[in-house]
Amino acid sequence: MERLNFNHLYYFYIVAKEGSIKVASEKLFVSQPTISDQIKLLEAYFNCQLFERRNRSLFLTSEGEFALKYAENIFSQGHELTRRLRNQIQMPKKSIDIGVTHFMSHHFLYETILPLFNQEEIVVNVKEGQKHLLLADLEEENLDMVFTDGQDLTSNSMSSYRIGVNKTYVVAHKKFQKYKKGFPESLGKLPFFNYTNNSYLKYEIELFFSKNSITPKVIGEGDDRDLIEMVTSQGLAFTIVTEAAKNKFCLNKDLVVLGEISELQTSVWGIIKKDYTGYGFKLLKNKLK
Repeated sequence: MERLNFNHLYYFYIVAKEGSIKVASEKLFVSQPTISDQIKLLEAYFNCQLFERRNRSLFLTSEGEFALKYAENIFSQGHELTRRLRNQIQMPKKSIDIGVTHFMSHHFLYETILPLFNQEEIVVNVKEGQKHLLLADLEEENLDMVFTDGQDLTSNSMSSYRIGVNKTYVVAHKKFQKYKKGFPESLGKLPFFNYTNNSYLKYEIELFFSKNSITPKVIGEGDDRDLIEMVTSQGLAFTIVTEAAKNKFCLNKDLVVLGEISELQTSVWGIIKKDYTGYGFKLLKNKLK
């Protein structure tokens, strides 16, 4: 039997409590269509309708009221568990829980969090996910901090710290070294290995190519860094990678950097709750010095 998706249930719970998808979207930091889609998936899972719309207002069906009672119990128990373990029992938190938005892990400089592993009394847990879900977890204090590429979707209860930048480079086999001259227009003469539609980089790269009238021959697509490195090292195509990947690739002396694409540079933001004073707070403060 397929497992109940508690994210879908939580969206339903907030909409039912607020009585409005619009208000729920503001509270959850997600779009209204996203919430509507999640509720439809939950209704499909339960095989029944949870809401009905009358006079532009949402009303719970009898099934929805039944589901709400269980949802209230589930999430109140979760809050009670958190309150008891974090506050009532005198137990220091033995972990630091970090959220990293999708695709940040491909270029985020993990050296940033390496000092945390030297703290013998804590365990470092890193979770990758969608930004709005990670920020919801941060709001609920299920995460201590979130690393992402922007400040959007943050609430008034959160603080954002710009801790660095992600630079983007064109890397190729040394046989293509002559194409450094005339960069980036010279890229139009080379084969290129692109990302899939799942990667945020693909759209940015194609926009960059379009603005500069560059039309390289695309030989394939993929998001796996090992595959990208193999294609590059075999001289099959040039690739566009972020700084951490570039540093790793160029340990291979057969690979060279043809140039940096400054237009694709993005910031790295560390986000925490304003009242958070744990290890993550100290880490972000040190990065700002």
